[in-house]
Amino acid sequence: MCEIGNALTNSITETPYILSNIRELEIDMCYDLKELPLGLCSLVNLEKLSITNCQEFDVLPKGFGCLSNLEILRLHCCTKLQELPESIGSLCNLSFIDISDCLSINVLPEEVGELCGLRVLKMDGCSGLQELPVSMSKLLQLEDVICDEETSYLWMEFKSFIPNLKINVVEDDRFESFMKIVQ
Repeated sequence: MCEIGNALTNSITETPYILSNIRELEIDMCYDLKELPLGLCSLVNLEKLSITNCQEFDVLPKGFGCLSNLEILRLHCCTKLQELPESIGSLCNLSFIDISDCLSINVLPEEVGELCGLRVLKMDGCSGLQELPVSMSKLLQLEDVICDEETSYLWMEFKSFIPNLKINVVEDDRFESFMKIVQ
């Protein structure tokens, strides 16, 4: 429950050499985090980025695709996050994405289909998402999609293209969903 404010921006831009070997970065419940500093994209050794329960977080840097070693991306419950940057398609080592409960995401970029190493996509509670990009049919390594019932219907047309795809439907907790919306 931190107030990170400009601290993250200052530490990445003023002392990038100290952070250059970071492999994991976890940010949870930082109520004033709105965006990540552009300097984060220079952390080329970063393998795991987890930004969770940051209600004001609303944008990833456009240069996000420079994180070439990123394997795990968790953006769980970032309710104001509206989109993933197009540069995400450059992250060929990315094997796991969690955008669950990102209520404001209403479209995924076509470049998501370029994530050739993606194995797990967790996206339950993405109530704003009405369709998936056609490029999703190129995610041949995708094994598990964890989603709610509503989103599972969007995946049905891709099952014939992705041989080992399992669609795991999680039960929706309506009260919990309501509480996220009103907060």
